[in-house]
Amino acid sequence: MKRALVIALLLAVAVPLLIAVADLPPHGSPDAPAHTHVAPRYLERGAEEAGAENIVTAVILNYRGLDTLGEVTVIFTAMAAVLAVLVGARAVTALDTPASALPVSMIVRFIVRVLAPFIVLFSIYVVLNGHVTPGGGFQGGTIAGALVIALTLIMSDEQAARLLPRRPERVLQAAAPLAFIMTGVTGLLLTGDFLGYPVGHESALVATLMLTFVEIGIGVGGAMVIATIFRTMGAGR
Repeated sequence: MKRALVIALLLAVAVPLLIAVADLPPHGSPDAPAHTHVAPRYLERGAEEAGAENIVTAVILNYRGLDTLGEVTVIFTAMAAVLAVLVGARAVTALDTPASALPVSMIVRFIVRVLAPFIVLFSIYVVLNGHVTPGGGFQGGTIAGALVIALTLIMSDEQAARLLPRRPERVLQAAAPLAFIMTGVTGLLLTGDFLGYPVGHESALVATLMLTFVEIGIGVGGAMVIATIFRTMGAGR
């Protein structure tokens, strides 16, 4: 009886989905609405309506901003789940196991320390210019997170803790969804729409600042997610 009920529920969900998929235009069809209406609208009016000269950023942070908010929330939630698993496993199996870390090559240590300031500048550039050039918060955050990993590899645990203390790290992990929500509320107050960006030449600076704030939040949050997971996995190495 239970099996028949489960099958009936699956069919009740699957049949409408299959019907909807059958009504979709063929994949790659030039007559699909995405090619005849959506894409031309983005290209022709994206910079004016979204406040970003880079159309990719306009789509990600404005036209489908709610989707991106969901994505950064999922990333933060996944990080919390991964950390819960890692911390629990470490508490059970790794606390009493002595670590045998290999010495770091002097060449690697020298190269990482020399390149670190340039990597930081490049990460900041990618984040702050994401609304006008290829790049943005996700890319800049990945660069910054990779730098933190590289520095962690050449430092002791005490030095790594001084470089990135645990207490602010926990707050910065949620920077992406918090920045999105704050920007969404600001847009609600200015335009009446959540994640709405003011349009027009008079409001261009406000829209640019809102987009930049979101990019910074995504960059900081993404870097902290990458660095925190790595540091947790390598704790006690």
